[in-house]
Amino acid sequence: MLSLKQRLLSALRAAAPVPAASLHRLSLSTATPPTGFLAEDYLVGSCGLTPAQARKASKYLTRLCSPVKPDAVRAFLAGIGLAEADVAAAIVSYPLLLSGKVDETLTPRIAQLREIGLSLPQISRLITVAPEVLFSPVKISRLAFYLSFLGSYDKVHSALNRSSYLLRSDLDTVVKPNIAFLQQCGLSEYDIGKRFLMRSRILLTEPQRVKEIAARAEELGVPRDSLMFKHVLLILYGVNAGRLNAKLSFLKKVIGCSEAELGNLVRKMPTILSYSESKIGRTLEFLKVEVGLEPSYVLYRPAMLGYSIERRLMPRHCVIRILKAKGFLSKEIDFFSTICTTEESFVEKFLLPYNKSVPGLIEAYAAACKGQVATEL
Repeated sequence: MLSLKQRLLSALRAAAPVPAASLHRLSLSTATPPTGFLAEDYLVGSCGLTPAQARKASKYLTRLCSPVKPDAVRAFLAGIGLAEADVAAAIVSYPLLLSGKVDETLTPRIAQLREIGLSLPQISRLITVAPEVLFSPVKISRLAFYLSFLGSYDKVHSALNRSSYLLRSDLDTVVKPNIAFLQQCGLSEYDIGKRFLMRSRILLTEPQRVKEIAARAEELGVPRDSLMFKHVLLILYGVNAGRLNAKLSFLKKVIGCSEAELGNLVRKMPTILSYSESKIGRTLEFLKVEVGLEPSYVLYRPAMLGYSIERRLMPRHCVIRILKAKGFLSKEIDFFSTICTTEESFVEKFLLPYNKSVPGLIEAYAAACKGQVATEL
């Protein structure tokens, strides 16, 4: 059906020829007059957003033609305890919040959040990290599930801080099947909640991929009933298949180990899969060239590869080298034991007893910790 403006213009054209410029002016005169409201200016002046934030957020608020609705939303949020800075953060995260209807949308959602056990202070905290929950009853039902599963709002809030996808993933087709599968793998609810929900997005991943990750862990020689299985799952989740294969090939080459030995290494120290090839190469080179260790020695003590050369390996090697040169230590002292011990134990065992016998030893250790290695004392 033609609008009134279109019918009017058609009638005028039929009645008499009208210049195109006149028709254009007539069209403009029948358009909705501008209100003078600019969302970008409002976001900066009234909401406290930066100009850059306001430019980005204003793209979602093109239908706002006056400050009436956003003013009402801001007043409502202030009324339930949100500070101005928190409101600004929520707007940056979800600009459509300012388009909400207080009576028809926001008030009923607050009531639903109260029904699932949240206090007003908790709701205020929730809005700062997941303001979209005020527009989605489905997300409130998901929130209720996580509250029950994790046991407290503080834990849910921590998980939401790490991933906004928490409330976007379907419970019945994604989250619950993953939880059931991990339980079949022998993981407890505590491990699933603490490690996989609060620290990772693995529970929000398609169930088939989670099963593939578990299968890959077993291929690496980490069975489901081992203590390391849960650690390996988290690490493999963050490494794609191509990158993982390249890392395994690199490890086999630089250490010179078999497939079985590589599996043993991963079982002992799964975090090695997350280390860069550069770090592994540099550390192994230091242990071989500077300390004089065989790759096979490192292979069965992979924790050595996790220590910092500058902060741990080099300073302690410096002390041991000096004490050996002075004849205070046996040549057969186990290097691994010297770097695994705590700082306090190392000082008590290798520094304090020789403070008088080897003047400057403590100073040499302190200098080595700063990257300055003494050649002799």
